[in-house]
Amino acid sequence: MLAALWLVVAIAAVAVQFSLVARERRLLGLAGADRARERAIAAGALATMHARMDFDLRNRAVGRGAAALRSSDPWLDVDSVYSGFVEVDSVPVEVVAADLGSMLPLNYVSETELRAFFNFTLRDFTLADQLTQSIMDWRDLDDSPRPAGAEREQYLREGLLVLPTNGAFREVDDLIYVRGMTPDVMELIRPYFHTFGTARTRVNLNTAPELVLRALPGMTDVIIMQILSMRSQGRRIESLQQVMSAATRGASTAGQAQAGRVQNALNNITTVNTSDVLLTIYAGLTPKAQPTRLTALMTRGNNAATLAWQQW
Repeated sequence: MLAALWLVVAIAAVAVQFSLVARERRLLGLAGADRARERAIAAGALATMHARMDFDLRNRAVGRGAAALRSSDPWLDVDSVYSGFVEVDSVPVEVVAADLGSMLPLNYVSETELRAFFNFTLRDFTLADQLTQSIMDWRDLDDSPRPAGAEREQYLREGLLVLPTNGAFREVDDLIYVRGMTPDVMELIRPYFHTFGTARTRVNLNTAPELVLRALPGMTDVIIMQILSMRSQGRRIESLQQVMSAATRGASTAGQAQAGRVQNALNNITTVNTSDVLLTIYAGLTPKAQPTRLTALMTRGNNAATLAWQQW
């Protein structure tokens, strides 16, 4: 009798174990199915946004006020025009759109531009110079530190956990590992940089904030005030020449010559159109679960929207 009871207990224990394993596999299967559905929904949202942005480029609206501005640049103010929720298979999907032209390309911006940005943003020339040189040392391919910068040897000597990669930054948040960077400074500068694209994106004179404009070579208070004044009046900047002409009206011959040099420097790094748009898509089936995130870069060319890059 005792042996029979032990046998029943053993069988029950095995049955419970099989039940727990089956339940765990079922939950994993359901989670996998949900994740696959979320990815499909996110891809559907991206296709929807691609079609919408392409349609807007090919069919420019004509009107007054904001409509007239968008007829010149259908992607103007993408953060408000394209951000929001789209419904895919009865599931609301959040889309966050950002104009890369309103930020500085962290991996391509020059040392001079970085220093100008930090000088104006931090108002601490010593810290600005240290951060600028440390960022450039992180990016460059050699192990020779700049006078106020740092390479691997300095990081090891100071016990810092992450060493310079001697290459491009993968994300803006990687700046926190740069020698001299603090959480407070990181929070202050994060909105003004991006790491997307395989080439330098141009700064959009119609959308870039003042701190970004200040970093550009040759920018003066007069030029920046002219840009901000035109934008505050609801006027769209049609060309760099338009800004420079208005900002230097009545200037001396020497002033005009200097303005010409500034314009030449800005020609290849600025634009007046929204050309590169970063879409971040969040698709979640349950409120408590971490949503699936899809990041995509939409570029503009020949009045058509092109999906240049995407990453899960």
